[in-house]
Amino acid sequence: MDPIDFIRDKFSQDCAIETVLHLVMAHFHLSEEEAQAEINAYFEIVEGYRG
Repeated sequence: MDPIDFIRDKFSQDCAIETVLHLVMAHFHLSEEEAQAEINAYFEIVEGYRG
């Protein structure tokens, strides 16, 4: 599972952004900045689909 899929799954479980951030950091061994960048990329994809 890549970070984007993991993030999507956690948000679909109604997890708060702070929770998802910490889960991504722990699961993928990322720094806070790296994890936030993955979350930001997720939102860019989501916003792109909404057009």
